[in-house]
Amino acid sequence: MKKKKTRKITAIVIICVLVLSGAACAAAGIYVYDVSVHAVNQERRPLACKKESLARHGFDVDAFEAQYHVDVVEIPSTFDDHMIPANYLSIDGDWKRDTVVMAHGLNGNRLTGYPVAKMLMAHGYNILTYDQRDSGENQAKYMTCGFWESKDFKDCVDYVRQRAGESQIGGWGSSIGGATIGFYLGTKEAQQNLDFAILDCPVSDMEEIIDVFLTRKAAWLPGSFKMKMGSLATWLRLGYSYKEGNVCDYVRETTVPVLVFNTKKDRVTPYHMGIDIYRAMENNKKKIVTVEDSSHTDIYWDHGEMYERGMIQFIENAADS
Repeated sequence: MKKKKTRKITAIVIICVLVLSGAACAAAGIYVYDVSVHAVNQERRPLACKKESLARHGFDVDAFEAQYHVDVVEIPSTFDDHMIPANYLSIDGDWKRDTVVMAHGLNGNRLTGYPVAKMLMAHGYNILTYDQRDSGENQAKYMTCGFWESKDFKDCVDYVRQRAGESQIGGWGSSIGGATIGFYLGTKEAQQNLDFAILDCPVSDMEEIIDVFLTRKAAWLPGSFKMKMGSLATWLRLGYSYKEGNVCDYVRETTVPVLVFNTKKDRVTPYHMGIDIYRAMENNKKKIVTVEDSSHTDIYWDHGEMYERGMIQFIENAADS
Protein backbone atom coordinates (compact mmCIF):
# COMPACT_ATOMS: atom_id res chain seq x y z
CA MET A 1 0.00 0.00 0.00
CA LYS A 2 2.81 2.35 0.93
CA LYS A 3 4.61 1.57 -2.33
CA LYS A 4 1.47 2.37 -4.30
CA LYS A 5 1.09 5.68 -2.50
CA THR A 6 4.74 6.51 -3.05
CA ARG A 7 4.46 5.76 -6.77
CA LYS A 8 1.38 7.93 -7.02
CA ILE A 9 3.07 10.85 -5.28
CA THR A 10 6.15 10.43 -7.47
CA ALA A 11 4.01 10.43 -10.62
CA ILE A 12 2.20 13.58 -9.47
CA VAL A 13 5.50 15.30 -8.73
CA ILE A 14 6.88 14.33 -12.15
CA ILE A 15 3.74 15.59 -13.89
CA CYS A 16 3.89 18.86 -11.95
CA VAL A 17 7.57 19.32 -12.83
CA LEU A 18 6.84 18.64 -16.50
CA VAL A 19 3.89 21.02 -16.52
CA LEU A 20 5.89 23.76 -14.79
CA SER A 21 8.86 23.19 -17.11
CA GLY A 22 6.60 23.37 -20.13
CA ALA A 23 4.97 26.52 -18.82
CA ALA A 24 8.39 28.09 -18.19
CA CYS A 25 9.53 27.23 -21.72
CA ALA A 26 6.35 28.61 -23.24
CA ALA A 27 6.53 31.79 -21.17
CA ALA A 28 10.18 32.39 -22.12
CA GLY A 29 9.47 31.74 -25.79
CA ILE A 30 6.46 34.03 -25.92
CA TYR A 31 8.37 36.78 -24.09
CA VAL A 32 11.33 36.69 -26.48
CA TYR A 33 9.03 36.47 -29.50
CA ASP A 34 6.92 39.45 -28.39
CA VAL A 35 9.89 41.61 -27.48
CA SER A 36 11.63 40.93 -30.79
CA VAL A 37 8.77 41.32 -33.28
CA HIS A 38 7.25 44.29 -31.43
CA ALA A 39 10.54 46.04 -30.67
CA VAL A 40 9.60 49.33 -32.35
CA ASN A 41 8.90 52.10 -29.84
CA GLN A 42 5.46 53.26 -30.97
CA GLU A 43 6.00 56.74 -29.54
CA ARG A 44 9.08 57.22 -31.71
CA ARG A 45 7.71 55.92 -35.01
CA PRO A 46 5.91 59.07 -36.34
CA LEU A 47 7.64 61.12 -39.04
CA ALA A 48 7.33 64.22 -36.87
CA CYS A 49 9.40 62.55 -34.16
CA LYS A 50 12.33 61.96 -36.53
CA LYS A 51 11.94 65.47 -37.90
CA GLU A 52 12.43 66.84 -34.38
CA SER A 53 15.38 64.50 -33.76
CA LEU A 54 17.13 65.68 -36.93
CA ALA A 55 16.48 69.31 -35.98
CA ARG A 56 18.45 68.72 -32.78
CA HIS A 57 21.38 67.77 -35.02
CA GLY A 58 20.90 71.00 -36.95
CA PHE A 59 19.27 69.31 -39.95
CA ASP A 60 16.19 71.11 -41.33
CA VAL A 61 13.93 68.57 -43.06
CA ASP A 62 11.65 71.19 -44.61
CA ALA A 63 14.56 73.17 -46.06
CA PHE A 64 16.09 70.00 -47.48
CA GLU A 65 12.86 68.85 -49.13
CA ALA A 66 12.24 72.33 -50.55
CA GLN A 67 15.36 71.97 -52.73
CA TYR A 68 14.05 68.92 -54.59
CA HIS A 69 10.99 67.22 -56.02
CA VAL A 70 9.44 65.02 -53.32
CA ASP A 71 6.83 62.49 -54.42
CA VAL A 72 5.09 60.62 -51.60
CA VAL A 73 4.31 57.17 -52.97
CA GLU A 74 2.84 53.90 -51.71
CA ILE A 75 4.39 50.72 -53.05
CA PRO A 76 2.30 47.54 -52.82
CA SER A 77 4.11 44.81 -50.90
CA THR A 78 4.29 41.47 -52.66
CA PHE A 79 4.62 39.80 -49.26
CA ASP A 80 2.31 40.01 -46.25
CA ASP A 81 -0.32 42.27 -47.86
CA HIS A 82 0.55 45.84 -46.84
CA MET A 83 1.56 49.12 -48.45
CA ILE A 84 5.10 50.50 -48.23
CA PRO A 85 5.06 54.31 -47.72
CA ALA A 86 8.02 56.04 -49.35
CA ASN A 87 9.40 59.41 -50.37
CA TYR A 88 10.86 59.54 -53.87
CA LEU A 89 13.26 62.49 -54.01
CA SER A 90 14.45 63.57 -57.44
CA ILE A 91 16.82 66.29 -58.55
CA ASP A 92 14.52 67.85 -61.11
CA GLY A 93 11.54 65.53 -61.45
CA ASP A 94 13.43 63.14 -63.75
CA TRP A 95 13.24 59.62 -62.30
CA LYS A 96 15.62 58.18 -64.90
CA ARG A 97 18.69 58.92 -62.82
CA ASP A 98 21.03 56.84 -60.69
CA THR A 99 19.06 56.19 -57.49
CA VAL A 100 19.76 54.98 -53.96
CA VAL A 101 17.09 53.08 -51.97
CA MET A 102 17.44 53.76 -48.24
CA ALA A 103 16.51 51.39 -45.38
CA HIS A 104 16.51 52.81 -41.84
CA GLY A 105 17.12 51.04 -38.54
CA LEU A 106 15.04 50.30 -35.45
CA ASN A 107 12.88 53.21 -34.27
CA GLY A 108 13.60 55.12 -37.45
CA ASN A 109 11.42 55.99 -40.41
CA ARG A 110 11.81 57.23 -43.98
CA LEU A 111 13.28 60.55 -42.82
CA THR A 112 16.14 58.89 -40.90
CA GLY A 113 18.53 58.75 -43.84
CA TYR A 114 17.95 62.34 -45.00
CA PRO A 115 21.42 63.61 -43.95
CA VAL A 116 23.03 60.88 -46.09
CA ALA A 117 20.46 61.53 -48.83
CA LYS A 118 21.60 65.16 -48.85
CA MET A 119 25.19 64.02 -49.47
CA LEU A 120 24.11 61.74 -52.29
CA MET A 121 21.77 64.21 -53.97
CA ALA A 122 24.55 66.80 -54.03
CA HIS A 123 26.31 64.34 -56.36
CA GLY A 124 23.31 63.90 -58.64
CA TYR A 125 21.60 60.81 -57.19
CA ASN A 126 17.88 60.42 -56.73
CA ILE A 127 16.64 58.83 -53.49
CA LEU A 128 13.83 56.48 -52.55
CA THR A 129 13.52 56.22 -48.78
CA TYR A 130 10.76 54.16 -47.23
CA ASP A 131 9.25 53.13 -43.90
CA GLN A 132 10.32 49.66 -42.83
CA ARG A 133 7.83 47.20 -41.33
CA ASP A 134 5.95 48.49 -38.25
CA SER A 135 7.77 51.82 -38.57
CA GLY A 136 6.67 55.28 -39.65
CA GLU A 137 3.44 54.80 -41.58
CA ASN A 138 4.08 51.18 -42.56
CA GLN A 139 1.29 49.10 -41.03
CA ALA A 140 2.94 45.67 -41.31
CA LYS A 141 2.47 43.89 -37.98
CA TYR A 142 5.91 42.55 -37.21
CA MET A 143 9.49 43.82 -37.13
CA THR A 144 11.75 40.88 -38.05
CA CYS A 145 15.30 42.29 -37.72
CA GLY A 146 15.64 42.70 -41.49
CA PHE A 147 14.44 39.21 -42.48
CA TRP A 148 10.98 39.96 -43.85
CA GLU A 149 12.00 43.61 -44.30
CA SER A 150 14.23 42.45 -47.15
CA LYS A 151 11.09 41.61 -49.12
CA ASP A 152 9.90 45.23 -48.83
CA PHE A 153 13.36 46.36 -49.93
CA LYS A 154 13.07 44.14 -53.01
CA ASP A 155 9.70 45.71 -53.84
CA CYS A 156 11.24 49.19 -53.52
CA VAL A 157 14.19 48.29 -55.77
CA ASP A 158 11.79 46.80 -58.35
CA TYR A 159 9.67 49.97 -58.17
CA VAL A 160 12.70 52.16 -58.82
CA ARG A 161 13.98 49.88 -61.59
CA GLN A 162 10.69 50.28 -63.46
CA ARG A 163 11.07 54.07 -63.35
CA ALA A 164 14.82 54.56 -63.54
CA GLY A 165 15.31 52.21 -66.48
CA GLU A 166 18.94 51.22 -66.97
CA SER A 167 20.23 53.79 -64.47
CA GLN A 168 22.40 52.62 -61.61
CA ILE A 169 20.49 51.55 -58.46
CA GLY A 170 22.11 51.14 -55.08
CA GLY A 171 21.08 50.53 -51.49
CA TRP A 172 22.00 52.23 -48.21
CA GLY A 173 20.98 50.65 -44.92
CA SER A 174 21.80 51.48 -41.32
CA SER A 175 21.72 49.02 -38.40
CA ILE A 176 18.74 46.69 -38.98
CA GLY A 177 18.42 48.40 -42.36
CA GLY A 178 21.89 47.01 -43.09
CA ALA A 179 20.59 43.52 -42.28
CA THR A 180 17.59 44.19 -44.53
CA ILE A 181 19.89 44.77 -47.49
CA GLY A 182 22.15 41.92 -46.40
CA PHE A 183 19.31 39.40 -46.60
CA TYR A 184 18.30 40.83 -49.99
CA LEU A 185 21.87 40.42 -51.28
CA GLY A 186 21.39 36.66 -51.10
CA THR A 187 18.68 36.71 -53.78
CA LYS A 188 19.09 36.36 -57.53
CA GLU A 189 17.10 39.58 -57.96
CA ALA A 190 19.81 41.49 -56.09
CA GLN A 191 22.49 40.30 -58.50
CA GLN A 192 20.34 41.52 -61.40
CA ASN A 193 18.96 44.80 -60.05
CA LEU A 194 21.32 46.21 -57.41
CA ASP A 195 24.56 47.86 -58.50
CA PHE A 196 26.04 48.55 -55.06
CA ALA A 197 25.19 48.47 -51.35
CA ILE A 198 26.33 50.59 -48.41
CA LEU A 199 25.86 49.04 -44.95
CA ASP A 200 26.23 51.45 -42.02
CA CYS A 201 26.79 49.71 -38.65
CA PRO A 202 24.86 46.69 -39.91
CA VAL A 203 23.29 43.93 -37.85
CA SER A 204 24.91 40.65 -38.88
CA ASP A 205 23.00 38.12 -36.79
CA MET A 206 19.35 38.16 -35.75
CA GLU A 207 19.90 35.85 -32.77
CA GLU A 208 22.72 37.93 -31.31
CA ILE A 209 20.91 41.26 -31.62
CA ILE A 210 17.79 39.78 -29.99
CA ASP A 211 19.83 38.18 -27.20
CA VAL A 212 22.16 41.07 -26.40
CA PHE A 213 20.05 44.12 -27.23
CA LEU A 214 16.32 43.45 -27.60
CA THR A 215 15.99 41.12 -24.59
CA ARG A 216 18.62 42.74 -22.35
CA LYS A 217 16.01 43.30 -19.63
CA ALA A 218 15.75 39.53 -19.30
CA ALA A 219 19.47 38.99 -18.77
CA TRP A 220 18.61 36.76 -15.77
CA LEU A 221 17.35 34.10 -18.22
CA PRO A 222 20.08 31.77 -19.52
CA GLY A 223 20.96 32.99 -23.01
CA SER A 224 20.87 29.65 -24.81
CA PHE A 225 17.53 28.69 -23.22
CA LYS A 226 16.05 32.11 -23.94
CA MET A 227 17.09 32.03 -27.60
CA LYS A 228 16.00 28.43 -28.20
CA MET A 229 12.55 29.15 -26.82
CA GLY A 230 12.27 32.45 -28.71
CA SER A 231 13.36 30.79 -31.94
CA LEU A 232 10.84 27.98 -31.45
CA ALA A 233 8.02 30.45 -30.75
CA THR A 234 8.96 32.47 -33.83
CA TRP A 235 9.05 29.35 -35.99
CA LEU A 236 5.66 28.22 -34.71
CA ARG A 237 4.07 31.64 -35.24
CA LEU A 238 5.86 33.10 -38.26
CA GLY A 239 7.52 30.13 -39.91
CA TYR A 240 11.22 30.98 -39.57
CA SER A 241 13.84 30.33 -36.90
CA TYR A 242 16.76 32.41 -35.68
CA LYS A 243 19.16 30.05 -37.46
CA GLU A 244 17.86 31.50 -40.72
CA GLY A 245 18.75 35.01 -39.56
CA ASN A 246 22.51 35.19 -40.02
CA VAL A 247 23.25 37.82 -42.68
CA CYS A 248 26.68 36.32 -43.37
CA ASP A 249 25.03 33.27 -44.92
CA TYR A 250 23.21 35.50 -47.42
CA VAL A 251 26.03 37.82 -48.48
CA ARG A 252 28.59 35.06 -48.94
CA GLU A 253 28.13 34.61 -52.70
CA THR A 254 26.75 38.00 -53.69
CA THR A 255 28.35 39.70 -56.68
CA VAL A 256 27.05 43.14 -55.69
CA PRO A 257 29.83 45.55 -54.57
CA VAL A 258 29.40 46.27 -50.83
CA LEU A 259 30.84 49.04 -48.64
CA VAL A 260 30.66 48.56 -44.86
CA PHE A 261 30.99 51.40 -42.34
CA ASN A 262 31.51 50.45 -38.71
CA THR A 263 32.88 51.86 -35.46
CA LYS A 264 34.80 50.31 -32.60
CA LYS A 265 32.66 52.16 -30.03
CA ASP A 266 29.35 50.78 -31.26
CA ARG A 267 27.31 49.56 -28.28
CA VAL A 268 24.29 48.41 -30.32
CA THR A 269 25.70 46.44 -33.24
CA PRO A 270 29.13 45.39 -31.96
CA TYR A 271 32.20 46.17 -34.05
CA HIS A 272 32.60 42.53 -35.04
CA MET A 273 29.26 42.51 -36.89
CA GLY A 274 30.54 44.68 -39.72
CA ILE A 275 33.76 42.66 -39.79
CA ASP A 276 31.79 39.39 -39.95
CA ILE A 277 29.76 40.56 -42.96
CA TYR A 278 32.85 41.89 -44.72
CA ARG A 279 34.81 38.67 -44.23
CA ALA A 280 31.88 36.48 -45.27
CA MET A 281 31.70 37.97 -48.78
CA GLU A 282 33.72 35.91 -51.25
CA ASN A 283 32.83 36.89 -54.79
CA ASN A 284 32.38 40.64 -54.93
CA LYS A 285 34.14 43.97 -54.83
CA LYS A 286 34.05 44.95 -51.16
CA LYS A 287 35.45 47.55 -48.80
CA ILE A 288 35.24 48.29 -45.08
CA VAL A 289 35.79 51.65 -43.37
CA THR A 290 36.24 51.65 -39.59
CA VAL A 291 36.39 54.60 -37.19
CA GLU A 292 37.49 54.55 -33.58
CA ASP A 293 35.20 56.97 -31.82
CA SER A 294 31.62 57.20 -33.15
CA SER A 295 28.50 55.85 -31.50
CA HIS A 296 26.06 53.60 -33.34
CA THR A 297 25.16 55.03 -36.80
CA ASP A 298 26.77 58.39 -35.95
CA ILE A 299 29.72 58.10 -38.34
CA TYR A 300 28.21 60.49 -40.90
CA TRP A 301 27.65 63.08 -38.16
CA ASP A 302 31.17 62.77 -36.73
CA HIS A 303 33.17 62.20 -39.92
CA GLY A 304 31.03 63.80 -42.62
CA GLU A 305 33.74 64.55 -45.17
CA MET A 306 35.35 61.14 -44.85
CA TYR A 307 31.97 59.40 -45.01
CA GLU A 308 30.89 61.31 -48.13
CA ARG A 309 34.22 60.91 -49.90
CA GLY A 310 34.44 57.19 -49.14
CA MET A 311 30.85 56.58 -50.18
CA ILE A 312 31.03 58.46 -53.49
CA GLN A 313 34.40 57.00 -54.46
CA PHE A 314 33.11 53.51 -53.77
CA ILE A 315 29.96 54.07 -55.84
CA GLU A 316 31.95 55.48 -58.75
CA ASN A 317 34.38 52.56 -58.64
CA ALA A 318 31.48 50.12 -58.51
CA ALA A 319 30.06 51.72 -61.65
CA ASP A 320 33.39 51.22 -63.45
CA SER A 321 33.76 47.56 -62.46
